[in-house]
Amino acid sequence: MMAGKNLTNRVQFPARAAIIDIFGGMEDGFFKPVLGPLMRRRWVIAMLATAVFLMLILTAAGVSTWQCPLRSTLGIPCPGCGLTRAMVLFVQGHWQASICLHAFAPIVLAIGILLATGSAMPQRLQQSMVAHVTDFEKRTGITALLIISALIYWVLRICQLI
Repeated sequence: MMAGKNLTNRVQFPARAAIIDIFGGMEDGFFKPVLGPLMRRRWVIAMLATAVFLMLILTAAGVSTWQCPLRSTLGIPCPGCGLTRAMVLFVQGHWQASICLHAFAPIVLAIGILLATGSAMPQRLQQSMVAHVTDFEKRTGITALLIISALIYWVLRICQLI
């Protein structure tokens, strides 16, 4: 019975059905948008932005904040180890040092700015931006690619190849 319903939906949009079939239905799982839907939740973005802003300020001031639980228990860095310090260096204009410390600092900073800006926009503009970001994520799978890239980067850092 379920297959019949899926077939009916696919018949209505034949071009989209071909894309779904090529990726084997991955659009609904692996390439599911994350940033677009997150931008709709203004209070979540406000809390995240506040926490990150405070972490950046405290790190820039030299105050030790959150210690990595993975590094402190197992002695290996997590995928995000050094990211806050790298973002502080990037904002201060030390771009080369920032990228040497953590290559994903500019990307994470840009995503944070995108989320904060999108959530601070008026409702109509925000909904338009959410639609564009969601569509971009669906078409490119950029979120999944960034996560996979970050994991590969982490493994390379652990093996001290970078």
